[in-house]
Amino acid sequence: MKKLNYLLPVIVFTCILFGLCVKGITSADKTYSSAEKRELQTRPKMSAEAIRKGTFQEKYETYLSDQFPGRDMWVQLQTDASRLMGKSVSNGVYFGKDDYLLEHHTDAEFETKQERKNIKSLVELVKNIADDYSVHVMLVPTKTWTLQQKLPFCASTYDEQKMYDSLNEQLGNLVDSVVVPVQETLCSHREEDIYYRTDHHWTTLGAWYGYQSFLKASGMDEKRADEKKDFITVSDDFLGTTYAKVNQASAKDVIETYEPKMDLDVVYNMGETKLTTLFAPSYLKTSDEYSYFTGGNQAIIEITGGEKNGKTLLVIKDSFANCMIPFLAEDYEKVIVVDLRQLNIGCQAILDTFCPTDVLILYNTAQFAQDREFALKCYFSSTTWKIKNLR
Repeated sequence: MKKLNYLLPVIVFTCILFGLCVKGITSADKTYSSAEKRELQTRPKMSAEAIRKGTFQEKYETYLSDQFPGRDMWVQLQTDASRLMGKSVSNGVYFGKDDYLLEHHTDAEFETKQERKNIKSLVELVKNIADDYSVHVMLVPTKTWTLQQKLPFCASTYDEQKMYDSLNEQLGNLVDSVVVPVQETLCSHREEDIYYRTDHHWTTLGAWYGYQSFLKASGMDEKRADEKKDFITVSDDFLGTTYAKVNQASAKDVIETYEPKMDLDVVYNMGETKLTTLFAPSYLKTSDEYSYFTGGNQAIIEITGGEKNGKTLLVIKDSFANCMIPFLAEDYEKVIVVDLRQLNIGCQAILDTFCPTDVLILYNTAQFAQDREFALKCYFSSTTWKIKNLR
């Protein structure tokens, strides 16, 4: 009997482990997590080359984590255990002041070969097109770096000023005419609700300050921004991406938006969908409420109906631009919004197709540092480009 008492915990643990293994093997892989708003790693293909490079092992480790049965429940348990032990961080998320959940960004995320490649590609793109287009770059800092006053005591985060310094140094004399100093603007308003508490994106107010910075940098009338600081609330129960990492939040977020006053025609993905709005209200009833803006990350959006000034703005972007697009839509005769992650063509083909007068490259710093598509699709033959533009 005494021996059984010793063996019982081992038997129970073994049964649980065996059950989880069986469930993991028999269950179909999930490709997307609506809770975490991201693609999940599916079972990677094994090859001698992938094993030699270590990419198979890396992907398989991520696969095991992403496809673990009952993952959301275990994340919740991990968070609860961390809080009970008095920890201020769980699963890479700080529990900050005033109910803010802030991602813990490290050197390993930013100071990488990919980040250096992306900065180099961005600089080359800007230098190649600056003579033919009015081009601006807006790298939006992370919530954690901007709102450092919200971090727990002794918490650390990556100094994103290093990325800005690297970009400025490589752009040389183009810095003042190209780079939108949005980080300075946001830091000067860090006591306001410029980022969501439970999500990594900036709020509509944060995007409005970004829009204001863009107007100033591009020489446009800044009063345009004052006329658009008229927001309406569309949700008061938003729980975003940082919440999904810990499954715990002390307060929900409010989503506000600016609705353009002009009648716009909006074409999604080369005619796939034609609407008169930049918003998708159906997403407000899902766990992915931020996709209310433009229906999430679309490959190409063509917006017409703005000011008849003969100008076309091309926005090359990630998801941070989605809630800023409504502010820009009325300022140009046409606005083209592209997400390189959703496309199989590069910048040269996009510029040739849409012939913009203005270009805005808008990314979040953390997402830009890790983006594997940007450098690939921003490359073009500078010789071909110059010959073509001499014709």
